[in-house]
Amino acid sequence: MTNEPTIRSIIEQELERRGYSLSRFASRSGINRGTLSAILNGNPPKPIAIRQLDLMTEALEQPEGHFYPLYVNECVDSDQPNRRRVKAFLLRCAEVGQTECIQEVLDRIVENLSYIPMIFEIGEELYEKGLREESRLFYNVVIESEKYQHSERLAISHYRLFRLSLGDDAEANLIAATRFELYLYRLPEDYQLDGLLHLANAYLTLQKWVQTEIYSDELRNLAKMVYKNYERAYLQGKAFQFRAERNLVVYYGQGYVLKGIALQFQRRYEEIPEYIAGYADLSWFVGLNESGKEEVEKFKLFAKLNTYNLKVLLGDQSIIPEYIESVKKHPPEILPSLRVIVEASNIHNFFIDDILEQFNIDTGLYDRADNYYRLEVSKDRYLRLFYHLSVYYLRKKEFEEGISKILITLKIAISLKNYNYFMKLIPLFERYRSFATEGQLKEYETLLEGVIKDA
Repeated sequence: MTNEPTIRSIIEQELERRGYSLSRFASRSGINRGTLSAILNGNPPKPIAIRQLDLMTEALEQPEGHFYPLYVNECVDSDQPNRRRVKAFLLRCAEVGQTECIQEVLDRIVENLSYIPMIFEIGEELYEKGLREESRLFYNVVIESEKYQHSERLAISHYRLFRLSLGDDAEANLIAATRFELYLYRLPEDYQLDGLLHLANAYLTLQKWVQTEIYSDELRNLAKMVYKNYERAYLQGKAFQFRAERNLVVYYGQGYVLKGIALQFQRRYEEIPEYIAGYADLSWFVGLNESGKEEVEKFKLFAKLNTYNLKVLLGDQSIIPEYIESVKKHPPEILPSLRVIVEASNIHNFFIDDILEQFNIDTGLYDRADNYYRLEVSKDRYLRLFYHLSVYYLRKKEFEEGISKILITLKIAISLKNYNYFMKLIPLFERYRSFATEGQLKEYETLLEGVIKDA
């Protein structure tokens, strides 16, 4: 026997403290009096449904989830817990943020491997509802407990955790990408498309061009294959199951876009036109719905702007005014386009003060992130722009402004844990240290001290 309070004893104490009769409690909670009697006084007592517990909690003027820690035993304290009750409880715990209760229930049921499919289903349901962090608990259990290493749910769980792990930390992103790669090809094809797209983007931000090329090539090839199957089904009037997050045309076009970006950063400019042509006009895709048609228009814009990019990087200054006017009509593209123009000016040794004066180059550009890219991709673009601005102002011998831009870039690189840029910025600052103001020197030392402290 144990003297630990039970959920029923606590509720009965509350009723006694408030002077509530069973009839009054039934009236306040909206639960039938007979049902309440069976729950509180039955022998054996009637199990409490999670909806009933929520109604009792509200009637007793307690916050949502107040009795959930005590309800854990109600759910799982038997040889054969009621699965519907367990699932309903876990979902409600996720909705109200009771993660400790979730973990306790999972710890107590996971030894029975027959629960793994249900645990995976709950993770998927939470993920689709947008309760991403809560879903992480369920995917972790599947990964730790699934005995079939080639199972689809194991691969999907690894994919979900990969997506959940992507953020501002470059080191963490690399670890997440490397871990997920092992399971990529165990995913269904439509999930593979998502996986390839996000892997290519992750490696792009990590400046790993070879991997970006590999995954953009694979994305393009798989999208072509899936499209052939889709086209065949469409022309035959058959249904085609496609569970990817985006329209199929997105994966097809992004396979070309990302390849071109990787080539651009490697200055392999002569190869880029072939890939721009691959997404410049995708209106030939069959069965495009309205969102698909919108994506096709976006790719047309990307092709136009990336053609400008290529010409500017090759030294054609004459098209810059036309380029700028075009970019102004599409604010999300200002940030990456300015980066290209500044970089080109440094490569070909021309000046662009009149262009820079047209834009308020601050975090406002960063806030206009394009929806094709995750937040950290946009932040990475901001990092690149300010690095090239640093070089630009130092080249002009505007040392205070150039060093100011170095410090801004250094802050971003540290926040992203982008050590590639960190290692570029330190020698750049040291080269011009003698031109730094006292305040800039102090800020620089403070930034480095923070890095050493966090190491």
